[in-house]
Amino acid sequence: MLPLVGASASSASRLPLHRVRDAISALGCTRVWARGSGHHVLVGLPGDDAFARLTPLGGSAFGLAFRTAVEGRGSPLRWEPMFLVDELCELVEHALVAVDALGI
Repeated sequence: MLPLVGASASSASRLPLHRVRDAISALGCTRVWARGSGHHVLVGLPGDDAFARLTPLGGSAFGLAFRTAVEGRGSPLRWEPMFLVDELCELVEHALVAVDALGI
């Protein structure tokens, strides 16, 4: 995992959306968007729906869930149960690797 540059205890008081955007930027990823949705932060690729959802759980802990197709239902996508619970930087890295957004 790459540490956030300038991360501090006060970073936990920033809005989750800003913290996710900072984590994406710290990993050098420029082709992923992040936007708030209620208390969640959705992450996606340009021109696509969100592929991941990050949920603040308190302190520096976040939960990560991915979207999946639902066969035979009216709604083509739904959120899976939380896949991981960890520090924000770790989860953002997992999400970006899952869609090959880091090019590693």
